Amino acid sequence: MEKKKIQLIVDSCCDLTPELKERLQVKVAPLKVRVSSGAEYIDDGTADIPALIADMARSKQGTASACPSTEEYAEPMRETEECFVVTLSSKLSGSYNAARVAADMVIEDHPEKKIHVFDSESASAGEVQLALFLHDRIEEGLAFEEIIPLADAFIAKMRTLFVLEDLGNFVKSGRLSKVSGLLASVLSLCPIMGDNGYGDVKLVAKARGVQNSLRKLVEIIGELMEGRKDKSVRLVLAFCNCPARAESLKAALLEKCAMLREIILVPTGALSTMYANDGGVIVAF
Repeated sequence: MEKKKIQLIVDSCCDLTPELKERLQVKVAPLKVRVSSGAEYIDDGTADIPALIADMARSKQGTASACPSTEEYAEPMRETEECFVVTLSSKLSGSYNAARVAADMVIEDHPEKKIHVFDSESASAGEVQLALFLHDRIEEGLAFEEIIPLADAFIAKMRTLFVLEDLGNFVKSGRLSKVSGLLASVLSLCPIMGDNGYGDVKLVAKARGVQNSLRKLVEIIGELMEGRKDKSVRLVLAFCNCPARAESLKAALLEKCAMLREIILVPTGALSTMYANDGGVIVAF
């Protein structure tokens, strides 16, 4: 009898294309984005991203998000015997906690089930990377218990970096102080930010103007990959409403980094767009 494969469940900050959703056979728990105008965007793949960007630009207050409910996680958990759940960083959202509560609830009713919730300590492209890693291990036929420590080690080593052309939402959300945001705007500084190794955000470098910042990003990625074997690294590049910029960055990375075997481009969904904003790019490797 063929062994039933482990089900992948992700929150919608995992920016998967329709093709990747089909390949990974994932089930998605959607977050919601609420703009101060009263508009709500459900992050289920149907959200009008240009309209959301326009709404955020008109908003003078911060845009808010709501994580999936415990039931939105519990429902797909009940439908399978074994599942892995990938959420965005617990430092950025309540999604991880909601998934943990759902897992405890389902296991209490069905103690034979195996459920493990991973805090990606990242978002967007980083969640895609983790989902791909888990899928690869599942396809290799590894057991549920064998995959967990491998995935934990993968999370610990994964790097996430991003460049935002528009810092407005980061300032409004409190992720970047208003003073820092104003200075960046006045001086035309475009910071390169990334994970701090614990699921939160830190400043990595800064440059004047978005093009210089993107060139600096390529240099930083090349430095971080030093020592890795050629054609050994998969990189995920998420982009917000800027496909031409994403293609240009992909080409520059492939030219600079011989270690790269593959770059996967994914457009941001509603939740990732809330932070990345128009023109933002996020990479994870």
